[in-house]
Amino acid sequence: MYWTVGKAFNRSYKKNSIVTSYNSNFSKRNDGNPNTHAFVASPEITTALAIAGSLSFNPLTDYLTNDKGEKFKLEEPLGIEMPVKGYAVEDAGFQAPAEDGSKVEVLVSPTSDRLQILEPFKAWEGTDLKGLKLLIKAKGKCTTDHISMAGPWLKFRGHLDNISNNMLIGALNFFNEKTDNVKNQLTGEYGTVPGTQRAYKAAGVGSVVVGDENYGEGSSREHAAMEPRFLGVRAVLVKSFARIHETNLKKQGMLGLTFADKEDYNKIQEDDSIDIIGLTSFAPANNCKWFLTMLMEHQIPLM
Repeated sequence: MYWTVGKAFNRSYKKNSIVTSYNSNFSKRNDGNPNTHAFVASPEITTALAIAGSLSFNPLTDYLTNDKGEKFKLEEPLGIEMPVKGYAVEDAGFQAPAEDGSKVEVLVSPTSDRLQILEPFKAWEGTDLKGLKLLIKAKGKCTTDHISMAGPWLKFRGHLDNISNNMLIGALNFFNEKTDNVKNQLTGEYGTVPGTQRAYKAAGVGSVVVGDENYGEGSSREHAAMEPRFLGVRAVLVKSFARIHETNLKKQGMLGLTFADKEDYNKIQEDDSIDIIGLTSFAPANNCKWFLTMLMEHQIPLM
C-alpha cells in the first residue's frame, strides 16, 4: 500500500512525498524521482492519509467532509489478533504440475513488455579476460536499489531485457559525480549506463564494474546480479561486497572480485581497459591478477 502526494512517476523531478506501509524508504524507490521524500507508516495511517489527501491530516483530531457536505471523523480501526476461522485455507488457484513436464511448453508473446522467456547464459570461454572496458567506477554507497531500482521498474521483473534498462542508473559515477552518466570508451561520448553497456555488448566488448565498500547491500535482489550478466559485464571488482549480493553474482556466473589492497581502488581511471589473467588457476590461495592497459606498471593482485 502506498499513497503519493503529487503525481506518481513524475519525470520533472519536482519535490514530492510518498507514504508507504511496507519496505524501505530508499531514494527513488517508488517513482524514480530523486527529490521524492519517502516515509514508512502503519497501514492505518497510510490509509487515513490517502483518504484525506494531506500529510498534515491527523485522524485523531481532524474531520473530513463527505459528498453531502457533512463533517465526520474516521473511526478508530479495530484489529483482529487471530483469524476467526483459523489459518487453514483452501487455495482454489493451485494447479498441480504435470507428472511428466518434459513436453510442457510455456507460451509467451514475443511482443510482451512484461514477460520474456529466459535463455541460458553462455558458458565461460575457459580463458583469461582481456580488453575489458571500465563501465563505471561507483563512488560511495551502492545498494541493490542503485544497481537495480524498484518502483516503476518492478513491472518488468519478468522481462530481463527491459528491466536491464535500469542497471546501475542510481550509482554515482566517481569521475563526474553524476548518476546514469558514464563515458563510452568506443566513442568518447557520455551516455546512460545501460546504453553504454549495450554498445559494448553489441561490439563484442566485455566490461568491468568497480565498486566501493559493502557493494550491493540492501535487498537480496536477483536482478541486480542478472542484469550485469545479461548485458555483458564480465567482472565486478570492489573494496568489499555485501555477502548476499556477492553470492548472487557468483550464482549468475559473474566474477565477484575484491581488491587485495583496497587503496588500489584509487588507481582505476576513467579510460582504463582491464585484463584479468590467471583465471584457469584462480583459487582462494592463488589470486588472479589484473592489468590496466593505461597503467601497465601496475600488476595488482585480487582476492
